[in-house]
Amino acid sequence: MRRKDRSIPHAEAIELLQKAEVGYLSLAVDNTPYVVPLNFVVMDNNIYFHAATTGRKLDMLDQNPKCCFLVSSLDGIKAGTDACDFGAFFKSAIVEGTARRVTDVNEMITSLNKLTEKHNPAGHSFREVTPEQAKSVAVIAISIDSICGKARKQ
Repeated sequence: MRRKDRSIPHAEAIELLQKAEVGYLSLAVDNTPYVVPLNFVVMDNNIYFHAATTGRKLDMLDQNPKCCFLVSSLDGIKAGTDACDFGAFFKSAIVEGTARRVTDVNEMITSLNKLTEKHNPAGHSFREVTPEQAKSVAVIAISIDSICGKARKQ
């Protein structure tokens, strides 16, 4: 039996992406997959995150900048009398995109400050990123080529 279409509108998928705390970056090089969880922020049709200046993630992105990015939420479990009656209430959004290393210092500073702002506990003040601090990390932008979402709502 075919499952119901669980697609959600584009705007709802974007909203889920913007609100999510953690996303999962999926990469592949030479038929080897790799997935890593990230804190991120969405700005101007890009997903921004930072990383160490060297490492597996950057090596793979340098070899293949095409990637997927997933966010999801588990919103509850539907119970039943039989195992097959159980199910999950969820929302998810999957982005297909192309990653690039950000080299413009102003773009780096803006994205790092927005990332801090997104994950900042309410009312906590912080000093904004300086150019020197921005240059001490790698900042990656994933251009959102497409996004689709699914949900099973309560």
